[in-house]
Amino acid sequence: MISLRSSQFIPSQWHLLLCKPNRNHIAVRNLERLNLDLFMPLHVTERRWRGRFRPETRPVFAGYSFFSTCNGGARWDRIRNTPGVAQIIGVGDNGPARVPTDLVAGLMQRCDATGLLQPEAGFAVGDEIRIAKGPFRDFISKIEHIDAEKRIHVLLDMLGQKTRVALTPDQVAPRL
Repeated sequence: MISLRSSQFIPSQWHLLLCKPNRNHIAVRNLERLNLDLFMPLHVTERRWRGRFRPETRPVFAGYSFFSTCNGGARWDRIRNTPGVAQIIGVGDNGPARVPTDLVAGLMQRCDATGLLQPEAGFAVGDEIRIAKGPFRDFISKIEHIDAEKRIHVLLDMLGQKTRVALTPDQVAPRL
């Protein structure tokens, strides 16, 4: 979830806060009312529900959200006491610890307009690959899913049965 008022302006001071368990959406909604710039990158994961795997959009950093207070003086007590917020990370005499701007800017560049983190350049869902290492060497398959840990999930046809296999990027190569 990206909640920046201007998509071209990236604030120079970013901080991190911890949300209460399963209260990210409440914290973000209430912090937006305080005129803060918020950034919470999301990714699609699979969750097992009733015996089936279902895609689910979750925060990349579970329970954490980046915020910036460049719009004016920040009242740390108002932010800390916002419903849904558990604590501000690294609060000291000079306010909370700062997160490097280039780290946040790099994450923002990899996100689409809805805040969904896009995979790094390289392999994408639907690409045909050849397994280069491991017990399934020289098998050809299509990429079904790439998870947050950058594991590549493929379906292999073995003995007439489809089997899901998770591979690391160094185990696969583009199909020639």
